[in-house]
Amino acid sequence: MEHRRWLSRCRHQTRRDAGSSHDLGATDQTLLERLEQTIFNNRKLRWSVVQRGFWVHGSGDLGAYLRSVEQFTMEGRAELIRCLMLLTLAENDRLAANAQAFLDALRCPKMLINFTATEGAGEHCEMTNRSLLNGRVLDWLDDILA
Repeated sequence: MEHRRWLSRCRHQTRRDAGSSHDLGATDQTLLERLEQTIFNNRKLRWSVVQRGFWVHGSGDLGAYLRSVEQFTMEGRAELIRCLMLLTLAENDRLAANAQAFLDALRCPKMLINFTATEGAGEHCEMTNRSLLNGRVLDWLDDILA
C-alpha cells in the first residue's frame, strides 16, 4: 500500500517538474536518485518496490520500473469492458478509493457489493471476513447463472 502512495507522489512531482502527465521513466536523474535513496532507506518500500516490484516487472532500476508500471492503468479502458463485472468495496480499503469512479466508467452490466467494518469485512480484500465475501460473491454468481 505504501508503495502505491509513493508512486502517486512520484507521479505528482514528475508532472509538476516536467509539466507533463506521463513518462515517469523519464524523470530527472537527480530526482530518481533521491527517490531510490528514500526507497532503500525504508524497509517496507525496499521490499515493495525493489525486491518485489523490480522482480515482478523485470526491471533493473527505478526508471525502468516506473516505465513498466505506468502501462498498468484503466484510464480510458474501463468503458471498453463488455463482460459482466462484479466489484467489491471494503469501507476502509484505501486502495479502493477510486472504485466508485471505476464503476461509473463501466458501460457493461455491473454490480458493486459493499462491505463494512461492522461486518468484520471493512479492510482491503475483505480479509478479516472472507467467508462473508465468499458467500456474497457466490450468491451473486448463483443469481447470474440461474
